[in-house]
Amino acid sequence: MKTVRVALARKPYPVYIGAGLLDKLPHLMARHGFKERAVLVTDYHLRHRHAQRAEEAFRRAKWKVSTMALPCGERAKDLDVLARIYDFLLRNNVERRTPLIALGGGTVGDAAGFAAGTFYRGIPLVQAPTTLLAQVDSAIGGKTGVNHPRAKNAVGVFHQPRLVVCDVSVLKTLPRREVLASLGEVVKYALAFDRPFVRHLALHWKKILACDAATLVDVVARSARHKAHIVAKDELDTAGVREFLNFGHTTAHALESATNYRHLLHGEAVVWGMRAAVALSRARGLLSAKEHEEAAALLGKFSPPPCPRRLHFADIFKHLRYDKKVRGAKNVFVLLKGLGKPVRVSDVTRAELRRAFHDVGLPS
Repeated sequence: MKTVRVALARKPYPVYIGAGLLDKLPHLMARHGFKERAVLVTDYHLRHRHAQRAEEAFRRAKWKVSTMALPCGERAKDLDVLARIYDFLLRNNVERRTPLIALGGGTVGDAAGFAAGTFYRGIPLVQAPTTLLAQVDSAIGGKTGVNHPRAKNAVGVFHQPRLVVCDVSVLKTLPRREVLASLGEVVKYALAFDRPFVRHLALHWKKILACDAATLVDVVARSARHKAHIVAKDELDTAGVREFLNFGHTTAHALESATNYRHLLHGEAVVWGMRAAVALSRARGLLSAKEHEEAAALLGKFSPPPCPRRLHFADIFKHLRYDKKVRGAKNVFVLLKGLGKPVRVSDVTRAELRRAFHDVGLPS
């Protein structure tokens, strides 16, 4: 097992990474002062798989655990679902010190985390992510939120977990499409922060796709260190440093909103967004031809599904105005001033963006 420390000034916490950690969840939580009682929020797909395994571990440890299942995917982040979580917590007499375990992918972590951050003005949260995307990104850093019809994650709160438990053995149960989509966030760390990681991923790509446990522990730990480092420097996303984690996400979130969160997995949208950001970076002369080739080769390992035929550039562009990085009515894009060197720009024109979309195969 590897441990990555999120070194926050007020309440630092660990990210545990290894195989078989769901079976050790009560033991790991006991290290942090929790005992005997917890509530678990998962989704319908995982209710009789990973959640059942976690429940059995708690029963063996003589804990009392109540479980709630949310709808799968982005539907978990609807405001009406949030009300159902509050009802569940009240029905089960949850107290302010009762830990809530969010067991699932990023949508479960976002919705359950938001509920934990706002119920009784905050109850303890334990993140137990079951997707690669959540293990390397969304479960770390305390960002929680639900969607508004006009914008993804428009309603949210910062609520840091007390610990994060990443069991890489559960990743073997994921469909290949989901593993590939999740790798989008891993590639984000490589392109934006860690050029040697770009080569490492290219070299070990087959082992990663095969969900080799030792390889995954290394990849998750390396990604988590990057996320933890950024979060420690800018916990509440006020210093601008944390915005670098949004490399590829400006376009990605607009794509998701324009397709009603139904056509693309989040990681797939991020791959499209990174392709556009790399194209913009090269067009502006920020990336050398060699660096552009290296980035494009890694992104070329993905095959995101094509966008809907009826989707037009204008549909995507109008959703950019709701991006949370907008400053003075201008979009802030994270581009690359060399591999591993992110930079913010706020003067990308509609024509530039349209040309970049055309270059990578998005509606233009």
